[in-house]
Amino acid sequence: MKDVQKRAKKNYELAQANLKQIFDNLPHTIFVTDKCGNILLSNSTTAMTLDMTLDQLLKSNVRDLVERGFYDKSYALEAVEKKCPQSGVLTTKIGIVHYSRSTPVIDDRGEVILVVTYGIPHSTEEPGLSLEEKEQNSRRKREIEYLRRTVLETGTIVAESQEMKQVLLRAHNVAQVDSTVLLLGESGTGKEVLAKYIHRHSKRAGKAFIALNCANLPETLVESELFGYEKGAFTGASAEGKVGLFEAAHTGTLFLDEIAELPLFLQAKLLRVLETCEVRRIGSNIDRKMDFRLIAATNRDLEKMVQEGKFRSDLYYRLHVIPIVIPPLRERPEDIAAMALKFLDSFNKKYGLHVEFDAKTFAALQSYKWPGNVRELRSAVERKVISSLQDGQADLLALDAADQENAFRDNIFNLLGLDGNLRDVLKTVERKYINYILNECGGKVGKAAERLGIYRTVLYRKLKEIEKQREMQNE
Repeated sequence: MKDVQKRAKKNYELAQANLKQIFDNLPHTIFVTDKCGNILLSNSTTAMTLDMTLDQLLKSNVRDLVERGFYDKSYALEAVEKKCPQSGVLTTKIGIVHYSRSTPVIDDRGEVILVVTYGIPHSTEEPGLSLEEKEQNSRRKREIEYLRRTVLETGTIVAESQEMKQVLLRAHNVAQVDSTVLLLGESGTGKEVLAKYIHRHSKRAGKAFIALNCANLPETLVESELFGYEKGAFTGASAEGKVGLFEAAHTGTLFLDEIAELPLFLQAKLLRVLETCEVRRIGSNIDRKMDFRLIAATNRDLEKMVQEGKFRSDLYYRLHVIPIVIPPLRERPEDIAAMALKFLDSFNKKYGLHVEFDAKTFAALQSYKWPGNVRELRSAVERKVISSLQDGQADLLALDAADQENAFRDNIFNLLGLDGNLRDVLKTVERKYINYILNECGGKVGKAAERLGIYRTVLYRKLKEIEKQREMQNE
């Protein structure tokens, strides 16, 4: 009997794990609620469309989410009330529009016990189509979109790490709306690449993508570049006048990199353009109506600059509609090897070579901190490829990573206090890593369990064991 119970428990846990994996891999929103509206199961896609973490979502009630404005309507609650499938269009707090369908699960007594809700991106359909036809059309569009991304975007953005997958998911979702996006991250993390990704997945994809690095132009030229000028507007102006970047980006996307470097007087002018959607060329008295989507980026702390009076607070709040933080390369080591291989393939083709990375090179790449992020990695790989043209220099990689790796390998065991047999060492490493992740998650057990890839109950049990060991040591 005990064997049967153990087998049943094991099968249940396996089913739960598989179900969670299936949910996490679904590209669209899906969640399960009980009859009271409590969310029992969901995926990260759903959480991202509501601008919250999965852990926060799993502690929520759909009625509360509607009341707090995370989205405007719950078909799950209607399905409970009417005891039949309910569907329609809803909008989330960050402007994402979904076609949502909620299907109740009813027991033998006719009572609703669960509701399964899924959503797909909503687009304008031909009038008179049934819900089934709309869903079929949506499936076809998703297949086309998948093929288009596979063909056009292979090698464009590397996202092997969970962190970058979340960034791309958020970017893909906000691409569907016209809200201003603010990309934040260290220099070299790929902010312009992500800006182009958003543009390609937006309704403006067929229009112009205009980019300006605000730090690359003298202060006297930034205004004329952005606003343009009429002929004879100032000494040295072109006799024909010039179209500004605001006008060039009309119906398309304007990307302003290093927005923090924009002079204060131009910050006021940019704010007026964003508020009125009108642009006036230098030397003109005519306002031109403009329609463009703005994506801004910076590696500076804009909030701190606002406090110091170096950046206008009103412009900051106007830009800070949908912020997306790109993590530095050192925080997503899974991307390093994949990105290095991508660059290696590109440079091999460019120079007609067949350079390969050995295990030592991969180890050096992984252990280096990459202060220059993706830009530095790209330069290092190109240097590696070019150095192979020199006799005896094929393994040259201008990094101190190999030395760092050796020092790290020699000291790691002493630094972590690892001693004893293998079982003791594994327990020590497990305890230290659990405490590290728990601290990273601010003491939130649910979030820590998700990062560790284990159930909350398992983590609670391990924490009790750790506490028991600590008490025994203190006795």
